[in-house]
Amino acid sequence: MKKLFRVSLWLFFVTLSLFLLIYTYALCAPLSLYEQRQHITLYDKNGDVLYESNFGENSEWISLDEIPQQVQDAFIAVEDKRFYLHFGFDPIRMAGAAKNNLFSDSVLQGGSTITQQFAKNLFLTNEQTLSRKIEEFFYAVRLEMHYDKAMILEGYLNTLYFGHGVIGVKEAASYFFGKELEDLNAGELAMLVGVVNGPGAFSPYLNYDTAIGRQQAILQVLLEHQVISEADYTQAMEEELVLIDHSQDESEDDIRSYYIDAVLQEIDSMNLTGGDIEVFTYFDPQASRALYQGIQSEMGEDAQMQVSAVIMEPFSDHVIAMAGGTSYTTSQYNRALYARRQIASTVKPLLYYCALRQGFTPSTTFISQPTTFQLTDGETYTPGNYGDRYPFREISMINAVGISDNIYAVKTHLFLGEETLQEALAQYGIEAQPNASLALGTVNASVSELASIYNSFASEGLYARPQMIASIQVDGENAYRDDTQMKQLLHREETLILSQLLTATYDQKNRTYSYPSMLGAVPKVTTAVKSGTSDWDSLAVGYNPQYTVAIWTGYDDNRTLNAQDQAHAKKIFQNTFNGLYEGKEGPWYLPGEQLEERRVDPVSGEPSEDGSVYWYLRSEE
Repeated sequence: MKKLFRVSLWLFFVTLSLFLLIYTYALCAPLSLYEQRQHITLYDKNGDVLYESNFGENSEWISLDEIPQQVQDAFIAVEDKRFYLHFGFDPIRMAGAAKNNLFSDSVLQGGSTITQQFAKNLFLTNEQTLSRKIEEFFYAVRLEMHYDKAMILEGYLNTLYFGHGVIGVKEAASYFFGKELEDLNAGELAMLVGVVNGPGAFSPYLNYDTAIGRQQAILQVLLEHQVISEADYTQAMEEELVLIDHSQDESEDDIRSYYIDAVLQEIDSMNLTGGDIEVFTYFDPQASRALYQGIQSEMGEDAQMQVSAVIMEPFSDHVIAMAGGTSYTTSQYNRALYARRQIASTVKPLLYYCALRQGFTPSTTFISQPTTFQLTDGETYTPGNYGDRYPFREISMINAVGISDNIYAVKTHLFLGEETLQEALAQYGIEAQPNASLALGTVNASVSELASIYNSFASEGLYARPQMIASIQVDGENAYRDDTQMKQLLHREETLILSQLLTATYDQKNRTYSYPSMLGAVPKVTTAVKSGTSDWDSLAVGYNPQYTVAIWTGYDDNRTLNAQDQAHAKKIFQNTFNGLYEGKEGPWYLPGEQLEERRVDPVSGEPSEDGSVYWYLRSEE
């Protein structure tokens, strides 16, 4: 018993000493809060304002005196009832939140204090990692040591995110109810307090019944803390919530927010100092609109499946549009940048480029039939075609591309050597193991990385790492300029041959045991495109001389895709390209002097007057 007491006493003194050290550090490390109120303006490629931070002189930032006391008390009662008692960190709240959430069907509260949440809003991202939580804690104690509670609360209420691109309580009251803060009734106030804990889950526009359940739980808390009266509570529980109708509003902000977030995170990593930051981006509103409409027309608003997409501009390093998910309000996680998924058959064009460089032609044939490969390490490998179907004959590279034949791909891969494709991927910063299955895309990459590979095809072999920011000015002075020069990573002639090869995916003359993979999802303009499917991922990536479009669809929990799920990426690709060229004709490449057009049977690769046109080096027979 004495030993336990001594250990407990020792732990108490160690913990106390640790906290004394932390708060001493915080006292000696002031935060320049007003310097963090940088007025950041993002411009699109046309020079129009894409985003303005809420720290500008003309922003919607309001003082605490302009926020009704009942609004202040409501957020404190739900989010941090000991706000005026702690110094940025509340272990009692953390323990209570963990207990309540463990034994409740709904999450009524989180463990972070208002100070911690303000610190996150001001300095950090939404990344859910231990390191980010530790950073949040240190920022919070520094805020507490140098700023009074009124300033912290004011900042918190002005930086809260309510979903739908809405930041701050004043804007939220206007967006949801068309009211000023002082005009909110108890039911409306409770709804706003409830939304911030999870805009994707508790927004009444997305999940009305869930939002009402959350609102009623908040009303009970407000009554218990005497923020509202019994009469207000009864009235709020009985009356119907009346929301502003946004169904006809332009909702592209929900997608473009992923692009904005990515740019802001890049700016944050630059550690720029100054009050007025102007960022000129490559964002193309027309491309983003086509992408948004392409996703919405296929997925709808209630789809559980997620989407990520990137549009790049060929012959440049410009990322011009991005979607990190089906809806930013539902999930702020940017899958286009951070989700590394299996790229499946979308790797095959890079493999076939390598083969073209090694002397293959579009007419090179292999027999496609069930095959067990004897590998150099003594192991065997038995891949299969989709649906376990085979032509049982020699097929050309054209046909293999069009129907995505796996046997042809593996034979090509093993003929070239397993390191060939591995080294090709490494040029784009993608690490892979040199094994037989690599030909079928058993490597993980982000949609952004995949788009950069195809953008080099679209750029006739030119490559540069994707960029979103063209230039930055801080207080009128130049602080950054994208002066990246594209380099000739791939050979121009082989990439042109490959581009024409990738029209085989919708060449109706290319049918054998299966239809060409993109039939039924062909854009109105000529594109080079390849689809890819794993058990958990569906992709469609393609391009023309003006746009490179990469689409991924799947489930965050790696749920197995059914046949209907697998079609979404292709249809979004089709919809997006059609949106990009609505009422317009699209360009295509010219073969150039070193290439010639040949009309061939796409299945056999043999010359045929009734065949389709593909490109060859003039010296190839």
